[in-house]
Amino acid sequence: MTSDMIEIWIGILGLAYLAAAGLYFEMLRARKHVRARHGHARPYSDRIRRSR
Repeated sequence: MTSDMIEIWIGILGLAYLAAAGLYFEMLRARKHVRARHGHARPYSDRIRRSR
């Protein structure tokens, strides 16, 4: 393989890595959003609810 081909493959693999990382973090963010929407997360902290 020539150095040009190696650079092209490194670029392709780098872009694929960035795309996979972006999808992974987007899935994590979407999962947190769904959990909060279904009431699993507390809307207020204990300190705010128990204040006098």
